[in-house]
Amino acid sequence: MPAETHQGQNGHCKIFLLALCFLLCAGFEARSQRPAAPGNPPTPDEVFDAAQRAMGGVDALANIRSISAIAACHGPRSDYETRIISDRHGNLSFQQFFPDHKNIAGILNGRGWQIGDDGRAEWIDAPETAVLRGHEFPMIAIDLRKRFHDFKTVGSTKFEGQSAIQVDMTDELGHPAAAYFSPSSHLLEGLSVTNARSGSPITVRFDSWKLVGEVTLVDHVTIRASSDTFVFDFKSLILNAADEKEFEIPKSATKMTAPN
Repeated sequence: MPAETHQGQNGHCKIFLLALCFLLCAGFEARSQRPAAPGNPPTPDEVFDAAQRAMGGVDALANIRSISAIAACHGPRSDYETRIISDRHGNLSFQQFFPDHKNIAGILNGRGWQIGDDGRAEWIDAPETAVLRGHEFPMIAIDLRKRFHDFKTVGSTKFEGQSAIQVDMTDELGHPAAAYFSPSSHLLEGLSVTNARSGSPITVRFDSWKLVGEVTLVDHVTIRASSDTFVFDFKSLILNAADEKEFEIPKSATKMTAPN
């Protein structure tokens, strides 16, 4: 009988060892299937570099001297057309045509101007100049590092329901802003910016992109400002066609008053 007892003890030992081995293996497998702890988020430069490659690469983007764009727009009160000519020196020609009026303005050598109600040009202040510059959507995506500063990667988040990598930043007037990039395409998904006039938040969604020559440019943008929504559908995007004369203040506008 002692022999039978000894065999029983060996059997119990084998069962115990097998069970222990199973538990250890199961524990290892369970640990190996757990999500990996999140690593360090990419630096802002890494995010921007990936976006540049997605748009065509550093060299192709550097070859862009100007962008001439025409957008069919839809706003809360009417449809209208916006014509924008931007160059890499910061000059801008800005025209909007509404059913009952038009806006003619621009930025020349860093100073904003507009045609006033009397038909003459007048200088505009820094917030109004920032409003004009905020319409240069194709150029904003290319020159993001020039137009904002104090970059800090927040990490993975959601923007307009889509996965995104968020980079916080500050605009030229010192207001907080953020850029959101697709983790798959690396293109800019949109911006959260501050209304230079009111200080209220504005959401800019870059809906779609198209290939223009050797680079990929945004061609459809949706803007939400408070309860208002604006849509810019770019029907024409032309590279390097701008003439310096297009940025000049109209010669008939000789009265230049200082901004308030």
